[in-house]
Amino acid sequence: MMITPTRLGRAVKWLIAGNPAQRRRVRQELARAAAAAFGDFPISEDHKLWRDDKAFLDDFNRMSPENPYSQDRKWTLREYVKLNNALPGDLAECGCYVGTSAFFIAQASTHGKLYLFDSFQGLSAPDATDLNVAESVMPWSEGGGDLTASEATVRHNLARYDSVVVLPGWIPERFAEVADRQFRLVHIDVDLYQPTRDSLNFFYPRLVNGGVIVMDDYGFKTCPGATRAADELAASEGLEVLHLATGQGVIMKR
Repeated sequence: MMITPTRLGRAVKWLIAGNPAQRRRVRQELARAAAAAFGDFPISEDHKLWRDDKAFLDDFNRMSPENPYSQDRKWTLREYVKLNNALPGDLAECGCYVGTSAFFIAQASTHGKLYLFDSFQGLSAPDATDLNVAESVMPWSEGGGDLTASEATVRHNLARYDSVVVLPGWIPERFAEVADRQFRLVHIDVDLYQPTRDSLNFFYPRLVNGGVIVMDDYGFKTCPGATRAADELAASEGLEVLHLATGQGVIMKR
């Protein structure tokens, strides 16, 4: 958007003496201009209804004080849980970090167990697919210390929900323990090719009709392995991956 002298003068006037709506509009445009000055960092439209859900935002900020960037993904995941409450079956999450996504899954779920799978030791070893990233993207490394959380932390954060079952271990070591269950929603957030592939191959056949798999990192340049694993499953099953603007990918069992 071109900044003309007229527009600049109006912005200064609104910022100094405008009404609340006008001042907010100027702040939004300044944020967009600052982001654009440093590269391709788009800021989306303002005034979205979900941004007025104070209870959700309070829960998110309490659960994830050091990561303010995934609010839209957590909101979207919670909406899928609410939508699928009409279906039978349990829920699962592969890769839970400190338990923020699991918190919102459990909060929105009306029935069934929520099974959590995580090594609590960070990332497994990335393979060549995971490392096939552009120079502008930070490559993965085994362990990934900033992605490591303790089992005790997750249990503490989810203590209010008796529906949660924590199964620590490297994926897919403990999947066999839920092999006889059916699922209405599975959330996969493990970033890399091998654990994403193993999670998809195990859980997709166990989805009930209409059940969904929500992949947190399908549409990110940082996670080419996760994208490849999802596309491979979709091709083998004759499916389409719904690629959301949040970066998530969704597969539905027909």
